[in-house]
Amino acid sequence: MMTNNINTPFYMNRKLLTAFGLATLLFAACKKDAEVTLTPDEPVLGSFINEGDTLNTKNASNGRAIKGTLKAGGTYYLHSDYGDAVINAGDTLLIQSGVKVYFTGPSTGPTAIGTQNHAPGLKVNGTLIVLGAKDKPVVFTVQDPALRSDPAKDPQNPNTDPAFKGYWGGIQGGVTAGDIIIKWARLEYLGGLAPATDPRPNRARYGIFLQNPNSNFVLEDSWLYGSFDDMVRVAGCKYEIMRNTFEKVGFQAGECVNVKSGSVGDIAYNLVVGGTGNAFKSANAGGLSPQANMNMYNNTIVNTGYRQAKVGEGGSLEFENQGRGNSNNLLVNCAFGLGVMGANGSVPAADLPNVKYGNTYNYGDNTSITSQFLPAGYVTAQQSSDINGGNGTTPGANNPKFVNFPLPAPIGFDFISHDYVGTYDFHLAAGSPAIDKGFTGFAPYAVVKLDAVYGATEITAPGKDIGAFQQDHKGNQH
Repeated sequence: MMTNNINTPFYMNRKLLTAFGLATLLFAACKKDAEVTLTPDEPVLGSFINEGDTLNTKNASNGRAIKGTLKAGGTYYLHSDYGDAVINAGDTLLIQSGVKVYFTGPSTGPTAIGTQNHAPGLKVNGTLIVLGAKDKPVVFTVQDPALRSDPAKDPQNPNTDPAFKGYWGGIQGGVTAGDIIIKWARLEYLGGLAPATDPRPNRARYGIFLQNPNSNFVLEDSWLYGSFDDMVRVAGCKYEIMRNTFEKVGFQAGECVNVKSGSVGDIAYNLVVGGTGNAFKSANAGGLSPQANMNMYNNTIVNTGYRQAKVGEGGSLEFENQGRGNSNNLLVNCAFGLGVMGANGSVPAADLPNVKYGNTYNYGDNTSITSQFLPAGYVTAQQSSDINGGNGTTPGANNPKFVNFPLPAPIGFDFISHDYVGTYDFHLAAGSPAIDKGFTGFAPYAVVKLDAVYGATEITAPGKDIGAFQQDHKGNQH
């Protein structure tokens, strides 16, 4: 059941207003006229925060508690000279469509954006609801264009690409946080250094962090661009992570989604390009209940694992340290295939009886890739349902035929710097051997309820085509 830590416990949509709802609204307005304001077709909670407001400052204090609604199309700021903006326990911040939240402050010097004590984020002890729309996403980014990565320069050297700088502190769920619901948003340049008061001081923060097993996390139809470490770490929650795009995640370490103990849910129809470690990993560290459980299917994962600093670790998908779950995905030119850690590995074994995998579609352009479809040091076994399942696969076999992406890779192609989406199109072209080869004989975990505001908009069932993009136009919408 969804937790709903909301002081004003309702929202209204003009299209759905009933006679009972109108009476309730009028009664509430008579009691607390300033707390509820309607805008057409947009949910509202509490009072509007003034457009142009700096969310983490108030009377020159170091940080600020916020609640209410960021108004559709408005612009708001987080300033690097102040602490985190905080949603207190019992409070809710709702962000309407088209809102831009800019991180601003000095771009150089000892107090530059992203340095310790100058990389504030949004700390969630209550509830956060981000409701973008396909044509009006909510955007979190650094304000100064000179600090941003220039797509015209791709492929870029990761050592100089601003995508990995980590300018702001991301979204940090507390141990008693309520739900975090994010729909149709774009989050950029996450992973700034944590302040001295943080449990992990002076280390890069995770882009989105959750640590309450009783909370619900929805991340759908969003674009996550640029992080220094993990983009998403779920160390306690029920989650649905669907139809997102992950681009340039992790500088020399970090997963797109790192699932720890206390977490269970679905990861499906995501596109991952250029992740440094694994796209998705299940590892039961942390000592929470329930056991880490990751049901991942119909994801398309391209060129991951090439910036990883630890030799032989990370590359596409991994189960380790009593992590459990299911896997059914498309892996293209990844440094390593699906990794299932056994008892003799460098880290504790996965929950082997409860790791189910198959219908993995591997593609590799050279023998250094194809010889690691079953990665060394792991116990991953070829399954009869796999396409290119073994390490003896001929390079270039069974090209998945994307609409626009160079396969086979041309001579001199650099897998490390080709970590971007750009103008590429990862839909399946006519004649792709991935079409009609998807496995649909299972169901999502569906641990989060369906709700236009307080839950998942859609928990997309397994598709008949392998990968994130379906011929029936379901799945990833980017």
